[in-house]
Amino acid sequence: MPNFSADLDQDRLHRYIFPVQLWDKARKKFSDNVDVLFDTGAFNTVIHKPLALKYATMLNGTMPIAIGGYKLIANICIIQQMRIDNHILHKIAALAVPFTGELKGHILLGANVINNWEVTLSRQKHRLSANEDVSAYRHIFNAKGQIMSFQELE
Repeated sequence: MPNFSADLDQDRLHRYIFPVQLWDKARKKFSDNVDVLFDTGAFNTVIHKPLALKYATMLNGTMPIAIGGYKLIANICIIQQMRIDNHILHKIAALAVPFTGELKGHILLGANVINNWEVTLSRQKHRLSANEDVSAYRHIFNAKGQIMSFQELE
């Protein structure tokens, strides 16, 4: 039985998009739904910068990345909590950049998170189901809780 599951957006069947809620530290409650794109082609999780400023802890550090052929400078951040269904993910390492167009207001969930899941995607049922291996996230942080690695732009 999966830890969690989510309904995929049926209006955008060409993309694996599903809703999550993010922890709002100022209001001490979860947000309204935020769209997440299950991005199998990306290593890093990337969050729309205005969302990161509200729902993540910004760290001292930036790095160059490429998204959709555009080269950007991203801020490093930690999304403290993300709720999918009734399951809560903790301390998601992410990069914050301002998106435009279709992805404005989205999170691109990359392999740094997805690789910690055993996933089933059903186009017929329009559903994502997953089991999370919490121990797998440890490679992202060192003993002091500092981020160890992101995939850098070459």
